[in-house]
Amino acid sequence: MPRPCAESRCGRPALSGADRCAVHHPDAAAHVLGLLAPVDGRIVLADLDLAGVALADLDLSGCQLMGCRLTASTLQRVKLSGASIQLCFVDRATVLDCDFSGATILNTVFAGSRLEGCKLSECEVIQVNFLGIRGVRSVFDHSNLYGSRFVGSWLEKVSMRDCNLKRAYFDMAHRQIVDFRSSNPDEASFLELAP
Repeated sequence: MPRPCAESRCGRPALSGADRCAVHHPDAAAHVLGLLAPVDGRIVLADLDLAGVALADLDLSGCQLMGCRLTASTLQRVKLSGASIQLCFVDRATVLDCDFSGATILNTVFAGSRLEGCKLSECEVIQVNFLGIRGVRSVFDHSNLYGSRFVGSWLEKVSMRDCNLKRAYFDMAHRQIVDFRSSNPDEASFLELAP
């Protein structure tokens, strides 16, 4: 259970290693950058609460994120290519122009997030929760989306070419200009509400 912010009547969780949340910390950006410092040349983040942080223009290629909470955070132009992301919460987040190319993303929650201009090409995206996302101008080409859920999502100008869609769920998702060429949509679920 996350420790609450020490600010009176706040209620938000404190950042890992701090007594205040991202809103009330005197220098949240510097604090978070300190947590992102490589150890032995690698960035490994485990079980950190980084809810509400803003990360921009960072290269976190090849990093490992395990059990981290980035709820309601903003990631802008963050490079996570080749990253390993497992059991993380990136829900209700704003993810803009980020590059996850070649990443392995397992059992992670992006529910309610906005993904715009993101690249998730050649990724292993296994059993990831994308429920209710707003995905715009994003590319998932050549990725394995096995068991991932896009239920109730808004997908616009999204490319999912040559993807494994086995057991992927797009039920009640609004799809406008979504490209499934060379993928297997017949093995995915596209249920719609009856009129």
